[in-house]
Amino acid sequence: MRSGGKDSREALNPWDIGFGAALLVFALWALFFWFPADIPTGFFFINSVGREEPGDAFFPIILASLLAGLSLIQMILSWRNRRSNADADETGSITLSNVKFMAIFLAVVGIGLGLMYWLGPVTVAVLNAAGLLDGTYRNFSDTVPYKYLGYVAGGSVMTLALIVWAEGRVRPVAVMTVVAVLVVAILLFDVALRNVLLPPNADF
Repeated sequence: MRSGGKDSREALNPWDIGFGAALLVFALWALFFWFPADIPTGFFFINSVGREEPGDAFFPIILASLLAGLSLIQMILSWRNRRSNADADETGSITLSNVKFMAIFLAVVGIGLGLMYWLGPVTVAVLNAAGLLDGTYRNFSDTVPYKYLGYVAGGSVMTLALIVWAEGRVRPVAVMTVVAVLVVAILLFDVALRNVLLPPNADF
């Protein structure tokens, strides 16, 4: 059907659909093929004293499941928000704006992950040099407050920066949401699950 000489049929955005589909396929492959083949203890396992505890696949399965769900939502929203061909923008080429967006996004994520991984060890090293502590970060990776430094700082900077960037302003509700999510994660994965270490503490 044409109106005013232009095609008014609905068109999907191939970038949105393709991105969502690729992530969904990767998440499903990880859940059903990669993790079962490479991670021996699974989601939960029975330890040597007969107690059930989270296995090595606990966090990977949670993350892959979240990725699959978000990818499916992305595809559904792209389908619902499809536009007519007459109104659709050109989406077949990568523009300078696309590159700038990706560069900023990767920079924010990189800074957040850098803080998450290195703030704790660097803090402990500085305190060691000042004679206030005695031991490497490995000795304090399950000790308050050192085990929370990187996770809280890196998680806060990364998520809050992305929210502020997306909204174009700082809102108290955004700050409170980030703090609430971090607190819930600490209570769930560090307090309730005693055999699980918050990232990146298990690496040390």
